[in-house]
Parts: sequence; structure tokens; C-alpha cells
Amino acid sequence: MSAALPRVAVVGSGIAGLAAAHALKGQARITLFEAGDYFGGHTHTVDVTLPTPHGPVSHGVDTGFLVFNERTYPGLIALFAELGVDTARSDMSFSVKAPGARGGRALEWSGSSLNSVFAQRRNLVSWKFLRMLRDIVRFNRITTALATANAEAAMVQPLGEFLRQQDFSDEFRDWYFLPMMGSIWSCPTDQMLQFPVATMVRFCHNHGLIQVTDRPQWWTVR
Repeated sequence: MSAALPRVAVVGSGIAGLAAAHALKGQARITLFEAGDYFGGHTHTVDVTLPTPHGPVSHGVDTGFLVFNERTYPGLIALFAELGVDTARSDMSFSVKAPGARGGRALEWSGSSLNSVFAQRRNLVSWKFLRMLRDIVRFNRITTALATANAEAAMVQPLGEFLRQQDFSDEFRDWYFLPMMGSIWSCPTDQMLQFPVATMVRFCHNHGLIQVTDRPQWWTVR
């Protein structure tokens, strides 16, 4: 009988809270507390209507929760399988467009292929752009070493201080690092640069963002 079940309070209705409440179903009397005005954490699904030859068609698009992978989301994948959530492979890529980055001329590049890296052919002879690419390789090497060594003392300093101490170029910071981090964290850049190095290193290492090979396959909810 429900009266004999223990009472459990779950605080927060993000994926952790909702999954915990779901797992305890039938085993406890659960009360879910949420400070916001909707359940779902940072998820934010909006309906987008697009014209088709057969008339308008609406699609649910989530602007908060985007992708997941088998390496770092095994619990979520198991929950989706239990609930029968339909998923599909996702093509993850990274592109940058920086208007006025070079004296009024826009900079554009993408990491999808060597051709897209040098989508603007003038960058083949741009020492600033080539220095950025060199710094990306150096950044990946340094942060991978920090992640695998669990160098806690080195990872408490703010990101901005870390970039200066490691002598990364302004081009690396403005044309790669901040755009990349901005695609992950929705916050102003000055706040981002105050984050501890550990926050960035662990996330990027766990998700295969600081390595060229052995990157995980990304998936999304269909």
C-alpha cells in the first residue's frame, strides 16, 4: 500500500531529478520540487512550422538539449530505450564567422575538413590564421595531458589566466576558443573566462572535443 512506502523529495526537475523520480516509481511516495515554471531543466522545445509541397509541417525543435553520445550518456540512453524514445544519428560540426575580425573583413572557417578549414583561401598564407591552428594543436595536447593526469592544482586557475600563462594568441582565443566555448556554455565571455580550467578540460575531454581521432558518434532525439 502507498501509505507504507517511504516519502522522497526530489529537488529539481532536470534530467537527473526526472530520472530519479521515474526510477523510484512504485517504490516511494515522491514529491518533485521545481523553482521554475516548467519541468525539464534546460530543455526548451519550440514548434517550427516549415512550408512543404503538401502544406505546412510543424517540427518540435529543442534549443536546450541537443545531442548525446554513447560514451558519456549511458544512463540517458538506457532511459530512452525504456521509454521508447526515437533517436537518430547527428552530424556535429563547428564553424566560425567573425565579422570584422581582420580590419573590416570577415573571417570564416569550419573544422569539418581541410578544405573547410581553408574555406577562405587567403588564410593559407595568413600567419595569424596559421598561428591559431598551431595553438589549437598545442591546446589539445596541453589539456589532454591535464585531463589524463588529473592535475587538480593546475586546473583551479581561471580560464583567462590559463590562456595568458600558456601564451595562447589572441587569434586562438577570439577565432577558436571563445566561439567553441560559447557553443557549449550560454553565458557572457567575461564570465566564461572566470571559470576554472577543470570545468572546460573535463567537459571537452569527456566529449572528445580536444582530440582529432576516436571522437564519439553523436545522437539526437528524432
